[in-house]
Amino acid sequence: MTTRPGYVWDATASEWVEIGQAAVLAPIKYQASQPSSPATGDIWIDSDDEVPSVDSTLYYRWTKTMSGGETSLSGTDNNSLALEYTPGYESVFINGVLQVRGSDYVATTGTTVTGLTALVASDVVMVESIIAYSVGDTYTQSQTYTQSQIDSLLDAKSPVSTTGLVLISSTTIGSAVSSVVVSNAFSATYENYKITVSGGTASTSVAMGLQLGATTTGYYANLMVGPFNANSVNGTATNNGSKFAYAGYVSTNGINLNVELIAPNLAKNTVYSSKYVETGTAANGGADSGFLNNTTQYTDFTLIPGGAATITGGTIRVYGYRN
Repeated sequence: MTTRPGYVWDATASEWVEIGQAAVLAPIKYQASQPSSPATGDIWIDSDDEVPSVDSTLYYRWTKTMSGGETSLSGTDNNSLALEYTPGYESVFINGVLQVRGSDYVATTGTTVTGLTALVASDVVMVESIIAYSVGDTYTQSQTYTQSQIDSLLDAKSPVSTTGLVLISSTTIGSAVSSVVVSNAFSATYENYKITVSGGTASTSVAMGLQLGATTTGYYANLMVGPFNANSVNGTATNNGSKFAYAGYVSTNGINLNVELIAPNLAKNTVYSSKYVETGTAANGGADSGFLNNTTQYTDFTLIPGGAATITGGTIRVYGYRN
């Protein structure tokens, strides 16, 4: 038999005294808070209906006043809330008394409770449960992603800023190589690009050239070079033939290259500009600008040190300008 906690008023002690777990067959008061101005002998059954509510997406409470005779629970409650629980994480209360799972009731479906002893009219039943919560779009340590996949995932999210540079690729230069090809550097995703190289060394001091795709003609450029200790600047205009000849500079002290490319993947002339420093004893600063006289859409480029120089190490980074 289901038992209900009862309280009897003790006028001598001026307090409610719990009767214990004995069944109370004819309670005088059945309510959520203790009665005011009780008389000696009054009995109060606590309906336990004052527990504060919490976020229903995490903690669910279903409360219904019974008509009598019910042995199962389902459907909506007094507040039109549908019965829902996570099996194994539910608690069933009848008039505030916790029922024993598997003994007093059966709850396996998540939407119905069965196996109850027939309820009495005006019995209040509560079903409380912690609701399972799942988090979507997460990564685990066992998952492996390439740089391009990560960039694609990040680009798909709303950026903090709608403009700025996005790293597209990072390439490490090998040992004693005479050229480096960077594939899939340009695409329709971005119109304009920045290419930088830092670190590494070269077998001798010489300018670094940049060639687009396999094109070897039509690189028109204007070179300006001047020593740091003088005010004069030398300027030349030339068709450099096989490449932009002064994209950067390499020496035994390192490699420095900083190039801006406008529209390499569009059907337009690719416009080019670079800044670099000659780190030898001449200590010259240089700037080169120009265009490639065709409308080919390029995806790759090659860095080529001048003369017979080779380069080792260093990192080539390609960035796209988000417009």
